[in-house]
Amino acid sequence: MSNVSRFLEPGLVESLNQLQITARRVVEGTTTGRHASALKGASVEFRQHRFYVPGDSPRRLDWRVLARTDRPYIKEYDEETNLKCVLMLDASGSMRYGGESGTKFDYAAKLTAALAYLTLANTETVGLSLFSSKLDRWVAPRSGHGQLFRLIDALERTTPRGESSAGRAMQESADRMGRRSLVVLVSDLLTPVASLRAGLARLGHDRHEVIVIRVLDADEITFPFRRWTIFRGLENEPSRECDPVLARQTYLDNFRRHAHELDTMIRANGAEYVTFTTDRPLIESLTSFLHRREVGGSTVLTTGGSTVLPSTALGAGTTGGSTAASTATAQSR
Repeated sequence: MSNVSRFLEPGLVESLNQLQITARRVVEGTTTGRHASALKGASVEFRQHRFYVPGDSPRRLDWRVLARTDRPYIKEYDEETNLKCVLMLDASGSMRYGGESGTKFDYAAKLTAALAYLTLANTETVGLSLFSSKLDRWVAPRSGHGQLFRLIDALERTTPRGESSAGRAMQESADRMGRRSLVVLVSDLLTPVASLRAGLARLGHDRHEVIVIRVLDADEITFPFRRWTIFRGLENEPSRECDPVLARQTYLDNFRRHAHELDTMIRANGAEYVTFTTDRPLIESLTSFLHRREVGGSTVLTTGGSTVLPSTALGAGTTGGSTAASTATAQSR
């Protein structure tokens, strides 16, 4: 059985019961949950066929089409609930770093579980996309208590590893979403801006509403190292030894430039953008963010954390207009 309390502690659940997550724009559905529908007519109306992908329920196969063409297709309907939410969680190697407060992946997984709990509490549907260099696991959106256990089981079975390609994962997830959804991307975003741009553009083209939540460690923001340090790559990069005092300003310049490009690009694509840090209690960051959304305010970059660093940011160059996807643990000598 999934260890639910590992991701949803009783105190967190008590606080979550006072919150809710909503879509700001009109989404497709009927009137089961909290959102007004963009659709008219019957509550369950056939919309289109879509090719079957792993994770789809076999009950939705069109057996007549399968018998006629020998190819599996799914029937899609304008259906069931007002909001379909897809949570996308970065499970690449850079998310593995952590200090006393835990890894970035631990924090991001708890955040993902909390968002799933909130969505299901509103009688909506929620799904999960776990990715590294590609879409590694897809849990199709469903409603009901059983879905929470399915999602947490998927989180429990995931070990962050490999390189990150959030842009590719967004496009692969979009292939599976069908009707308009609320998409929440949770990642450290240590990847070239150009690759993210393509993925967000695809989601925007398909008329999905997107929230991007960046999860960082405080050391990634402040670079506090003072002694000679070996930076060990978490995404297959070679180790680098350097004097952090000499490298600090170059790192910070590259990190801030990348952060600025991210902010500009994400907002230009119509998505919301906020940063959480692992040293701040999850419920504080989540409560602040959701309350700000309720009143229609802009999101605020939060700071706070533990040590995964873009290793190319230690040098003078950048990759693809960003600090690059490579990250490293730090070991002082």
